[in-house]
Amino acid sequence: MIVIDLFITEKCIRDSDGPNYDLDDAKVEDWIFTITSTIGAYGSKKDFSILIHVPKSLTELDVASISAKLREFHHIHTIELKSELMVMKTQSLDALSKGVPIMIAALSLNFVIEKDHNYFEFILKESLYIFGWVSMWKPIELLLYDRWPLNRKLKSYDKMLTLPISIIS
Repeated sequence: MIVIDLFITEKCIRDSDGPNYDLDDAKVEDWIFTITSTIGAYGSKKDFSILIHVPKSLTELDVASISAKLREFHHIHTIELKSELMVMKTQSLDALSKGVPIMIAALSLNFVIEKDHNYFEFILKESLYIFGWVSMWKPIELLLYDRWPLNRKLKSYDKMLTLPISIIS
């Protein structure tokens, strides 16, 4: 099991009128970055746990409040990631709708030229090959490669919610 150590000080707590403590949002963002980075580095299939080190003066801090704060930030971040994935899907389809016809036209013209064998037509033919395949570069990049990091990050956020949390002083 991989233990993710997180630390908190009294400066990271906001007192909201009395004994009800509230975690500082900037600190929670740092925690989430640490948690998701660790999960991303080791893979979401591994077992993880979160161990939060607190000073003795913060004994009122409980696991439920930390879990609630992590869920709140999980909700915000996953909405952003899902939105990015939808934008990427739209861009992929748009790039495909332009790239495929360009590639087909370039390779078709290349096929017509292939019957003749003078120097100019050879250069034109090779240029059309390159032009046709380059037109597919962005759609392939969007569909195959740019989505992987976002999907991994989304899995890391989902995994974060299932991790057991322990608090020690």
